[in-house]
Amino acid sequence: MEDLIEKPMLVMQIRPEFSIVYKANPKLKLKKEHLKTKREFTDYLSKTTKNWKEGEYFLRSNLGPFAAFHVKKGGKVTLFKENKNKVPYLCWSLLGNK
Repeated sequence: MEDLIEKPMLVMQIRPEFSIVYKANPKLKLKKEHLKTKREFTDYLSKTTKNWKEGEYFLRSNLGPFAAFHVKKGGKVTLFKENKNKVPYLCWSLLGNK
């Protein structure tokens, strides 16, 4: 899981029929301190996304979708536990139940 954190992840914007790379901020690099707890991760995402367009996004790593979240106006972030196929996102293996 260490290699997940070292490489920048693509930021994908979810549209009704497809997903595209978010042009305003195409890559996001995470650090270990951002993934200590769920709260620290959502705080980091909230700071990073405060000027993003409202909608749903996911972070794509080299191993697959790392995290998905909804951004509300002002950077309020809600993390999703699993995708539509009930598969948990990779971030939860690092965050656990912290």
